[in-house]
Amino acid sequence: MAAAFFVPSRWVRLGALAVLAAGVAYGGFVGPAQAQQRRHEAEVARYREHPELLYVIATPPGMRAARAEVGPGSFSVEYHSVQQDAYVALTVRSPLTPKLQCAEFVEKDATCTVDGHGEMRTVRGFPGGNRDITLTRRLHSTEAEVTSRMVDEPGLRHLLDTLHPLSDAELERLMQEKVIGHRL
Repeated sequence: MAAAFFVPSRWVRLGALAVLAAGVAYGGFVGPAQAQQRRHEAEVARYREHPELLYVIATPPGMRAARAEVGPGSFSVEYHSVQQDAYVALTVRSPLTPKLQCAEFVEKDATCTVDGHGEMRTVRGFPGGNRDITLTRRLHSTEAEVTSRMVDEPGLRHLLDTLHPLSDAELERLMQEKVIGHRL
């Protein structure tokens, strides 16, 4: 290539210059962009390793996804309110037991029931009259659990009714907002 610049023909030197410019353009712009695209595709593939767990709920009104974690056997998303100190946590995981059942020993100030539809309801009381409500529902081969102190039981049931597979657009938004990560 370098020798082409010393050839007396002007066309050979211009051709060498064009090849050099193309190489610099590829190395400076096209190559890194393709590498970035490959890294992005690899990251999406890592998140999509267990698609049976990748479910989300409709974002509760006045909230946004604040944190999401993909683990080997679970996927969790925390929704935080924009204006007040409220949250809703969703966890989708492989089932812990063959069928939903309350723990043998329930904590003090806690109640647990499984209704006729197979949905488990756990309420934990806290000092000051606050309570934490958790609803757990089976979905195909997974369990979906939604928890909140601020949203009441009918509101949590409604959120569980909106459970749907994580779309590519939703995953892309979580990645762009940098709220999704991996847990080992």
